[in-house]
Amino acid sequence: MLLTDNNATIVQENHFVKIRKLDRNVCLNLKKLYNFRCQICGQLISAPYGNKPVVDAHHIEFFTQSLNNNYNNVMILCPNHHRIVHTYRPLFKRQTKIFEYPNGYKEKVLLNLHL
Repeated sequence: MLLTDNNATIVQENHFVKIRKLDRNVCLNLKKLYNFRCQICGQLISAPYGNKPVVDAHHIEFFTQSLNNNYNNVMILCPNHHRIVHTYRPLFKRQTKIFEYPNGYKEKVLLNLHL
């Protein structure tokens, strides 16, 4: 089992990068609407750590595919739920506000003021 890396280094490389051009106020206003809480679990992550909220804006239809940055395509998620949604790619049922995961698990949106 490899536990040490004697070859670790930093290499400088040049890359072309695609940059999202969107109005960040859409996401900021939604974060404020939900008081920086996750819409799925309701957690306010910053509470024990300090006064900087840790919350993500998630595009229901991925922005890279839809270019849709309108409020009705954005959800506010804690980092854990954001990672889970991107990893498992559940189907979001807008009428019921439920995420349906490939294994059959269903998770309802707890906080909803805009969808």
